[in-house]
Amino acid sequence: MSTYFKFKQEELPVVGELLLQLFNRDRTKFEEFSAEYNDEFKTSVVAQIETVLKLVHSASLTGKISKITEELYQVLDDIKPNLDLIAAYAQRANKSLNIPYSKFGVKEVKKELRRRNVEGFTMKAEILQKNITDNLEALKAKGYKEELGTELGVMSKKAYDLNLVQEGKLSERKQLVVDNNAEFTTLWKMLSDIAKTGKLVLKANPSMADEYKFTHILKKVRKPVVVQNKKAKAPVVDAKKEVENQLQEEQV
Repeated sequence: MSTYFKFKQEELPVVGELLLQLFNRDRTKFEEFSAEYNDEFKTSVVAQIETVLKLVHSASLTGKISKITEELYQVLDDIKPNLDLIAAYAQRANKSLNIPYSKFGVKEVKKELRRRNVEGFTMKAEILQKNITDNLEALKAKGYKEELGTELGVMSKKAYDLNLVQEGKLSERKQLVVDNNAEFTTLWKMLSDIAKTGKLVLKANPSMADEYKFTHILKKVRKPVVVQNKKAKAPVVDAKKEVENQLQEEQV
């Protein structure tokens, strides 16, 4: 895989937009240096940025992943009330349990739920289910209904299956990027050319020339722009919004 200075592949469209704005600002200097920096050149760069942006944030895959994540998190949240009931029965039956309540397993399962760690949750839930089975009569004596354990098992399996689907889609999106590495390399060559020429033609103005340095651009690209996805209850980065915000800051 090609090396893009210190940038990640998914950051290249943002780098491109920032360099394009500098190019537009200093286009006269570029054209004085070479007629190659014409409308056709700009159009080709814009088109390549769009191509790479679509690869990084495939609308179809990203939408599917978002929907799966939303459903997965909802299942995890729906499990919590059952755990509270199981915990209450286990506490009431504490003296009759074959293990201390502190080791019954509810606390550990809740911890993994809060972390959204489905693999960890599944493992801890299996331990909890075994403890429920081993202490079933003691729990039932306090009002526990077997349906609680059954429902926990069904919901745990659903969360596990959704997590597998999610991982598959994430791998698919990652592979899409890998399979189209040539497109990233093409964009990187364009951006490297703009940066190199920009530093050259603006050499007489060090502060403006420095803006073309990748070290300078990297700081802008890495400045976090977070959008809260309320349904999924997890922070996600909106790449297009990131680009827009970065450009707005440049114009200030």
